[in-house]
Amino acid sequence: MSDAGERNQKTIEVDSLLLSLATDRLQLLLPLAAVAEILEEAPQPAPADQPWLHGWLPWRGCEIPLLAYEGIADGASAAPWASHRVAIINAVGPAASQGFYGLAIRELPRPLRLSADSDLRALDVAAPRGAALVVEVRGEPALIPDFDLLEQLVVSAGLSRN
Repeated sequence: MSDAGERNQKTIEVDSLLLSLATDRLQLLLPLAAVAEILEEAPQPAPADQPWLHGWLPWRGCEIPLLAYEGIADGASAAPWASHRVAIINAVGPAASQGFYGLAIRELPRPLRLSADSDLRALDVAAPRGAALVVEVRGEPALIPDFDLLEQLVVSAGLSRN
């Protein structure tokens, strides 16, 4: 390819959100399109008995499962619901028929516009359960979620509730 052709190629950028998890120093990196809404004052969820589930959260006239990412990653019981912030995630895989699910977060997400060639680097470490990849984003470690696993858990939560 000529120099002129290389200069005309556009760098692909992705609008993303960096989410700080509710009870840990872990951060999740998600594409902005995956997030339907951020609730700053989420109500107390109805209790659940799975270690990866804070419970059920009323949202827009339905009840959606509120996942405890830390419980997914290490299998330990979810810490008591301490955060009142929730990222509402669009379900597009196995849980698409359920529409949405929530992830407990500690603080408001940080918006980022990332380009794969300069802002993001995969790290050569094992990803914990619930993560597809561990990356470095502008010098900070972050996890890219395993959306298929998260949505399988959402489906499982719905089946166990019925």
